[in-house]
Amino acid sequence: MTQPNATDSEDFGSQRAEELAREAATWDASSLQQATDLDIPLVDVARYFESGDRDELERLGEQIRHIGENIGFHCLVGHGIQHHEFQSVFDAAAQFLTLPDEVKGRITIDDPSAAAGGIGWLPRGERRLPERAKGNLNEAVLFKQDRTLRLEHNPWLPESVAPGFRAAVEAYAEKIQRVAIRLLPIYAVALELDPDWFEPAFQSPFYRLRMTRYADTSDADIDQYGIAPHVDTTFFTLLAQSAPGLSIYGEQRGVWLKAPVIPEALVVNTGELLKQWSNDRFISVKHFVPPHRGDQDRYSVPFFFNATADYPMECLPTCHGPDNPPRYPAVSYLESQAAAQRE
Repeated sequence: MTQPNATDSEDFGSQRAEELAREAATWDASSLQQATDLDIPLVDVARYFESGDRDELERLGEQIRHIGENIGFHCLVGHGIQHHEFQSVFDAAAQFLTLPDEVKGRITIDDPSAAAGGIGWLPRGERRLPERAKGNLNEAVLFKQDRTLRLEHNPWLPESVAPGFRAAVEAYAEKIQRVAIRLLPIYAVALELDPDWFEPAFQSPFYRLRMTRYADTSDADIDQYGIAPHVDTTFFTLLAQSAPGLSIYGEQRGVWLKAPVIPEALVVNTGELLKQWSNDRFISVKHFVPPHRGDQDRYSVPFFFNATADYPMECLPTCHGPDNPPRYPAVSYLESQAAAQRE
């Protein structure tokens, strides 16, 4: 892939989105193997979250460094979110996404009257998020928050139409954001920085919460996907899923892998922003979901976590040197990956 000009951030986001779309068209995702613990390691943060122990922080930093540089995905446990809290958000997703289309359509995505773009109901068959020649075989509802847009400013159906839905979304968003923030010192240590290095960049973190329904699509064409192969635009993504379906590219074996579903585990992956911020030291791994087959719907709730949207991400000091100059301009999310999200 052609590297962008590190001295010129103009049009960087749109160029990167176009490059990713061209690359995705070449990915062969027709054969899947079952992932092992070496393919997608288990990371347990319980002891560190409970004690803040510096030795444990260093151990986790070393583990995440290896994962970030070589694998790109892991399963996270010990984060403090309980089974019933995951079930609550899956139930909320089902409550909204099984409503009649005309009801969900009251808060359709990119409504010009909404407080921002990229929020609301995304109908099945959309050809974006990610971009694809054929529509993605899922439907979703998306919410986001940043320095200027709070969760309460997102579009919501009336309580009489979706009782308890908003409360469930807000409760989960608060919990998962807390987990994400508590992970930042681990990523800082993994990148050989001081534990508090990322604090200024995440004073008002930008996040998007996506609640996705994969209903039965037994009649799908051979070249269609539940969600097409792509890489995330994030610093990192925290995924809760009700059933198997996620497939990732195993960088070490060079094959596509079926990701497991571990009770109360989050699937975590590096996104494009951390890849760029770390000067390609941490990898951003392609993944997809095949067409869903079965009577029971699958729900996934990814939490896309980023620095403050207008924070300029200059190449990390531990990720460049005389023989390894910065490959990317010092850009913010708004100047880069927002183009891929049409924001």
